[in-house]
Parts: sequence; structure tokens; C-alpha cells
Amino acid sequence: MRATVIGGGISGVACARAIGDAGLPVLLRDRGRRLGGRMMSRTLRDTGTSHDGRVVDIGASYFTVRDADFGAVVRRLESDGVVRPWTTAFHVHGPEGMSGISSGPMRYAAPGGLRSAVEWLARDIPARLGDEVAEVVVGADGVLVDGEPVMAAALCLPDPQAQRIAAAPPLSRLTYEPIISVTLVFERRTWLDMDGVFVNDDPVLTWIADDGRRRGDDAPVLVAHVNPVLSARHLDDPASVLAQAVAAVRRVLGVAANPDWVDAHRWTYAKPLVAREESYWIDRRAMLGVAGDAWAGGPRVEAAWLSGHRLGQALAVRAGPQESAHG
Repeated sequence: MRATVIGGGISGVACARAIGDAGLPVLLRDRGRRLGGRMMSRTLRDTGTSHDGRVVDIGASYFTVRDADFGAVVRRLESDGVVRPWTTAFHVHGPEGMSGISSGPMRYAAPGGLRSAVEWLARDIPARLGDEVAEVVVGADGVLVDGEPVMAAALCLPDPQAQRIAAAPPLSRLTYEPIISVTLVFERRTWLDMDGVFVNDDPVLTWIADDGRRRGDDAPVLVAHVNPVLSARHLDDPASVLAQAVAAVRRVLGVAANPDWVDAHRWTYAKPLVAREESYWIDRRAMLGVAGDAWAGGPRVEAAWLSGHRLGQALAVRAGPQESAHG
């Protein structure tokens, strides 16, 4: 039998990688057509502009590095040209307008979109995509995934999704913020020189990223995140918030022109409001665990990687490499 990791974001990929590196057979399953999870990038199509074929980050905007183990992974990604240092400073906008620049840690971006980093990490992991898991059960004979016995199962998903397919994890319920991500494509750049803007105390927006600066090609493409309260009211029809979002972006950045193309993407479980300090949950009786960005002090991309990586290591230790490798 092999271990099954459910969830193709960076947490699931890190978990599968740790299990595989221990010499154990592993399978990664995700309902999406490509890996990435909330580090998703989309390719522009049928925009009527010259930017068709360009990749845009519509999920996570960037990631930072604190942990030494994650830092080692990022150095490998950087040496292969998958990610690059982006910026340490973003503008800040408040009710009175632009109020200054906020400095912080180095934010990393990916020329090919953040999804490319997840795919690089998963490059030799067996995966079944477009493959939604319906049920994970702990029974007398171990763990079953859709009725199939597995050596171990790891749920690397937001808590509500994990609890929907597995009744076993006794997790305290966390509140998740929804976000609608709005992509705006312009004919040319007419806004201030910036990488991104934290939009504070605004009823419409919380964040604007300059995707041209983020990707390093200076394309006139912006990605804005809609305020969670407003997003929650429009989750059933994300496009219905576009007019408000476009007007708010133009107001914050002082842009006179309307974009040539816009689109909205819904993230129902974009971010947990709080995160657990523990790295993961693991069943004391069975080879079943839960990981994700609601663990390891998240929510951050790095926390999601750490959570999955440590859960994978723990499951591998429990399984025992010799027993799994030799049957």
C-alpha cells in the first residue's frame, strides 16, 4: 500500500515530498486540473489585448522566509530560476490617501507565477489530478480513501474541506475569510511607481499588487483583493463585484482609464483568521493527519509548507521505511 496525500497546494506537495524522500510510496490527489492550490496562477485568454498567454498570480501574492528548512528549499528554487526576490516595501493607502511606505521582510515572487514553484517541488511525485476524493474513513483495518485501503492519508486542505470528507479529525472550527481576486489588464501603465499597496480601512479593497512588477516584465496588469466582508456578499456571483472593485482601484491609484479587461475569481477559504501553533494534527490510533496554512503559526505560504513537510515526516516515521519499502 502507499500513502495518499489529498490536496495539491504547497502543503500537500511538501507532505508528499517528505513521505517520498523517506523511501515510501506516495500518491498525490487533487480535484484541480493543475497543482497549486491557493498559489494558483492563471493564463490570460481571450482578453482582446496583447497580453493573452501571460500568467497572472490570482491567489497568494508572494511569500516570505523565516525558517531555515524552508529557506533551503527557496534557495534551490531561486538557483533554478523558479523564484526571485521581489521587494521589501509596499505603499500604504488609508482614508486620507497614500500615507507612506511599509518596509518588511523580502517578499519572493515567481517569473512563471507562484504555481510554478509548487509544480517544481512536485516534479517527480506521482499525482492524479482532476480526481476529487469523496470520503476518508478510519476503520478496523486502517484508513480507507474512497474505499481503498492506504498506508496513510494526509488531508492538506482548509479545515472545512478536510472535515467534509473525513469525519475522524476532531478539529476545533476555524473561521476563514473569503476573498474575491480581481485581475485588471490595461493598455499601458499610468499609475504610480509601486510594487503593491496595502489598502487600509476601505470598504472595497484590502490589497493591490502590480503583477507586472511582481513578474518582472512591467506588463500593465494589476490584481486586487476585495474586502472579505464585501467578498462574502458576492461569493455566489463574483463578477457582480467588478464595478465596485474597478472604481476602487482607480480611486486608490489615481488611474483615469478603465481597464481593457477584468475578471474575478472566488476564494471561499482564502485565509483562516487565526492559526494553530502546532505544526499538524495526527490521529493517535490511525495513519491519518491534517496539515495546511491553518497550522504552524500561519497563515503564510511558509507555514503551509512547514505544516505539510512535518506531517509527512511524522507519517513516514510511523510507517517505518523498511516495512513500507519491502512490503
